[in-house]
Amino acid sequence: MKKEKIWKFVKFCFVGGTSALIGLIFFNIFFLFSLNFVVCVLLSMAISIIYNFSMNRNVTFKARKISVKNQVWKYGIVYSISQGASLFTSITVRSLLGEGILEANIAVIAGIAISIPIGFFGSLLWAFKTKPKHLNS
Repeated sequence: MKKEKIWKFVKFCFVGGTSALIGLIFFNIFFLFSLNFVVCVLLSMAISIIYNFSMNRNVTFKARKISVKNQVWKYGIVYSISQGASLFTSITVRSLLGEGILEANIAVIAGIAISIPIGFFGSLLWAFKTKPKHLNS
């Protein structure tokens, strides 16, 4: 992998890490209000996805020259797949571990770990793909 792609992956992980932290905070707030586990996961995902799109578009991939309209639907598909894998993993891990708050957080973190490579490569290769520099002239 080229140095530039490695640096993008580091920025993607930083954005994803802060997004995951935001998502976990909101997940725990919703969970403490005794909402259903799946509802808590979906609500916290929605909040973190909005943050994630904005940061990845503007910071990680610097894809501001491409219209938002073109990026949003691609991003939606990539993140539907990655977050679907995350939700499936979270539900599976929680069913294996049990019902407590620690188990719920471990399940959510496992889901996040599964979604990282799917989200990165989908974003890099499709959602935020820009033309190579030699074609921009």
